[in-house]
Order: sequence, then structure tokens, then C-alpha cells
Amino acid sequence: MKALYCLSAAAVVVAAAPVSAATVVVSNVAGTPTKTMWGTYPGENNAGSTAAVTGTIAYNGSGSLEMRGDRTRTQLGIQFTFGRTDLGALANVSALTFDWRIAEDSTNPYNADYTPALRLLILDGSTRKELIWEGAYNGTYGNTTRDTWYSTTAEDKFYITGGNENDGQTIASWASQLTGARVLGMSVGVGSGLGKGYHAFADNVTLATTAGSTTYNFDLAPTAAVPEPGTWMMMMLGFGVVGAACRRRTRVRVALG
Repeated sequence: MKALYCLSAAAVVVAAAPVSAATVVVSNVAGTPTKTMWGTYPGENNAGSTAAVTGTIAYNGSGSLEMRGDRTRTQLGIQFTFGRTDLGALANVSALTFDWRIAEDSTNPYNADYTPALRLLILDGSTRKELIWEGAYNGTYGNTTRDTWYSTTAEDKFYITGGNENDGQTIASWASQLTGARVLGMSVGVGSGLGKGYHAFADNVTLATTAGSTTYNFDLAPTAAVPEPGTWMMMMLGFGVVGAACRRRTRVRVALG
């Protein structure tokens, strides 16, 4: 009986389908967002505020998403009626996480530990809503060091628009309650009223579903390598040798009788 049990357990392990994990590099967030591309929806960033992939702070690569000023939204997908996207059922989502960092020079009128916000944009019936993560409701105030990266987890709490910020739940918990809700997109940014002095970074936004996970890594676009002078010289010499060999091979000796 024991041998049979072990064999059955092994068969279960072999039959289990692997969960996929993909990483998508995002190098530009200036355009209009789509279902597959991050961008900035017109009018979502306040005047004077900026959000861009820069090399100011390299993280998990050569860059990260840098946010300055009051109210920014960098998003994947569109939650508004015009151009609205559908990323799938909320019931299939188990977590939404990201990495964040507050710059040393950041200032704001609220709290020194004010964090960027992470949002899952959903459609509940015919009502557009947001599930929002903020550090204030996840124990970060008084526990944050400037110029240090922090990572959220699947156990972190998100509150829902129109609800009490202190009644947050995990994404998985919301998914089990909001039956029939659809995911329209996701966004990372900063809140309103922070002023021009706010400065923070974000990276590695990860959406986990029953099919696997996708991590969006904000990173600079790779640049083509430029050969150094020594490399150019070796290439030119190589071309010269090849050319000489070709000329020798094409010479024809003509015999005059």
C-alpha cells in the first residue's frame, strides 16, 4: 500500500502543469497605454509632474521608473469607456506587487514616508473601481529609510475606491468577493497634493494569476555596442587580408604558344 501511495503521488507531481513566469522590459512610458504597453493616459498627470524610465537609480538592470511632482499615473491598459481594455477576470488574479523607493531629497506636506501607490483597475458590474495599495495602510510609516528599495507581497492590503482605507484586503480576497469583476489595467504613481518636491521610484510590477505571473521591469533600452578603435583596426586588417586572398585566387595564367 505504501509503495502504491508513493507511485500515485509521483504521478500527480509529473502530471501537474508548470506555472509560467514572464518578464517584460518597459523602456518607454510616454505614449498612450494599451492592453500590452505601459504609457500615460492624457490628462492623468498633473501639470509639472513627470514619470519616466530613467537611469537615475538602476535596479534589476540599468534603470527604473522615476516619479517627480504631484499626481502621476503610469499604467498598463485603459479603464475609461473610450478605448477600454479587458485583461481578464479578477477571479483569476492572486496578487499584484511592486518594488518602491523614496528618494533622499523627496518632500511633501503629508508624511516623510509617503509612498508611491499601486492600483489594480477593475470593472465591477458597470462600475469602474480601483484596488489601491498605499504604504500608509501597510505599516510603512515610521519604518522607511530613504534611498532604500522595498518590496510588497501578496499579503499586503488594498483598499477599494469608495470604501474605508483601513479596511483593506489582499488582492486574492477581493477576487473571491467581487465575482464577475474584470481587470481593466494596472497603474503605479503618486497621489494628489504632494507638491513639486515629491520624488520616488518604482520597478518590477508583477501581476500573478492562475496561469502564472508577468513582471514588468522598467529599464533603459539597450544601446548598440560601438567598436573601439583597436577593434576597428583589426576589422580593417581582416578585410585587407581577405581582399588580397581573393585577388590571388582570381589571377589567371595565360600560356602563349
